[in-house]
Amino acid sequence: MKLEICILNPYTSKNSNEKLKKTAMKVIEEGSRIFINEDDLIDDYFSHHYETVNISNLIKQVEKNNSSDAFIVASFEDIGVETIRKIISKPIIGIGEASFYIANIIANKFSVITNISQTHEAIKNNLIKYDMDHKCVSLKSIEVPILDMETMSKANIKKLENEIERTILEDSPEAIILTSAGIFDLTKKLSDKFSLPFIEGVGAATTLIQNLAKLDLRIKKFEKKPIRNLGIPI
Repeated sequence: MKLEICILNPYTSKNSNEKLKKTAMKVIEEGSRIFINEDDLIDDYFSHHYETVNISNLIKQVEKNNSSDAFIVASFEDIGVETIRKIISKPIIGIGEASFYIANIIANKFSVITNISQTHEAIKNNLIKYDMDHKCVSLKSIEVPILDMETMSKANIKKLENEIERTILEDSPEAIILTSAGIFDLTKKLSDKFSLPFIEGVGAATTLIQNLAKLDLRIKKFEKKPIRNLGIPI
């Protein structure tokens, strides 16, 4: 079954779009395609503020999109997912939500390692909402800029590996989620090195959403408010 999956990127830069699409293509089925909006690209790589306030733009993208079969929100905080579910009947998932579901399936307990601790409050709230807070044994950060972790400096890679070693020693997780989107190749290398499953959000979301789309389960959406008929104007 050929599908079109749209990735909604709250922070649309050329670098991030290319990374997200490349990662999704590694797990999508042959014949299906990935669509990412290339309008209104920005020069900077990441701004947590811009990502957070950009929900209205994501909604506009969804409302204009008549071709895609499913949607992925490329924000680990799952920004806008609940709102968009109210206006479309097609499946949509955030990369944070998808990562938690995958971890919940393969592990009795898991840890989350983020780039920056600024995201922790939203992640904690989502874990409670998804009823997975009891499965998450630790939430830690390496406190480095949100860069492409596959090309960042050796010092930062070492910092990440040190945090992984500390997490395994202190918390004994059965899986580890890394919140930087589009680091599929790096998670494979880390899985081999530490003999532990590492989960990346875009790959997890693409795998889940394409199978949900096949089931053709239509979400009940809110109907538009009818126009009130106030009678004949005087």
